[in-house]
Amino acid sequence: MQSEEAAGLVMELMATRTTRALVVALDGRSAAGTSTLAAALGVRLAASVIEGDDFYRDLPEQERWALDATEGVAEYFDWQRLRGEVLVPLRTGRAARYRPFSWTPSGGLSDRTVTVAPTPVIILEGVYTGRPELRDLVDLAVLVETPTQERQRRQVARGHGNDAWWPRWTAAEDHYFTTICPRQSFDLVVPGA
Repeated sequence: MQSEEAAGLVMELMATRTTRALVVALDGRSAAGTSTLAAALGVRLAASVIEGDDFYRDLPEQERWALDATEGVAEYFDWQRLRGEVLVPLRTGRAARYRPFSWTPSGGLSDRTVTVAPTPVIILEGVYTGRPELRDLVDLAVLVETPTQERQRRQVARGHGNDAWWPRWTAAEDHYFTTICPRQSFDLVVPGA
């Protein structure tokens, strides 16, 4: 049901566009299901899908751990790079090229380059993709909501992170979704898969 509602709204918006790409941000807390929804919509709408996790900011670990929740929202993800290297080119019909963050133990930016072809619909997925600093380039901001218990079950099953990190990450997400991008700031709210 979630993809049907989102796809219907995207198709309505596409009907009003004549030249530039339509950008959809699928935002939600960790393990809410943004990736699953993005994949389904990407296939259905022949859209380019951009993973927000590719823009995790390359920071020294000591610096990352020193950030409080407010600073974490500002610094965990490199929204400036996402904006400049991906959104601006794609919205003008040009291919986007970027180096994704490497989720290996050494971290940093990957040696590989991702190239994204311009398509009529561009989907950004992941936490912080609906942030105010990107909203002038986003046509539709969708919040994907999943109950906390289910999200935590998924996080444990994935084996991501560590027990010391989750409270810090959760505090940043709490700050973001209560202060910066509360539920009512989104154009559409859908349940996570």
